[in-house]
Amino acid sequence: MAGPAWRFLQPSIDCPVTLPDTLAAGAMRQLATGSARDIPLLAGESAAAGLAGLSLMCKDGARRTVAHLDAHSGVLLINTEGATSPAVYQQLVGETADSVLQRQQQWRQASIA
Repeated sequence: MAGPAWRFLQPSIDCPVTLPDTLAAGAMRQLATGSARDIPLLAGESAAAGLAGLSLMCKDGARRTVAHLDAHSGVLLINTEGATSPAVYQQLVGETADSVLQRQQQWRQASIA
């Protein structure tokens, strides 16, 4: 994270996590398939990094303790990025953003019916 932004955010962060790009890409695929939830979600690298970081913390007892995560925790993940680079998205996820959005629409239609 860039210097000025980190100086502003650092005092508010209890448990920073760094993770390799491969984990963010894995979270992108997980969201696209709907395996994280029933609905397929479109998320770019930055957006999926939140899910990847949360997964990493939940699997690591020390990080889970520092972050105060337990069976009663509530976590809000905010997805602010879609497929900002369609070619990169397709390379990382293995399908196009349009196909994920199409399956998302099908899921919505099925859930209404």
